[in-house]
Amino acid sequence: MASIIVKRRLVKARIALSQTIQKILEISRKKKTIPYQPDPATKEAVIGEELSLLNKLAKQQAQLIKHYETTLVKEVAPQRISR
Repeated sequence: MASIIVKRRLVKARIALSQTIQKILEISRKKKTIPYQPDPATKEAVIGEELSLLNKLAKQQAQLIKHYETTLVKEVAPQRISR
């Protein structure tokens, strides 16, 4: 029963990580094509800050996925041994 909950959370975390990575890639592409503005440094600073935040979020999501995967392995392994 608990493994079903962990699997559901794992799937949701993978989806969230995928969306975060897509957003990072989209912002990176946008950063390369910043049109000329009077002060492009501030625009780049804002984009850099957003990328930094998204990278931290992606790292946390990856750690969460790793945790869920190890939890599933620990739950499934004792069940296989007892059979």
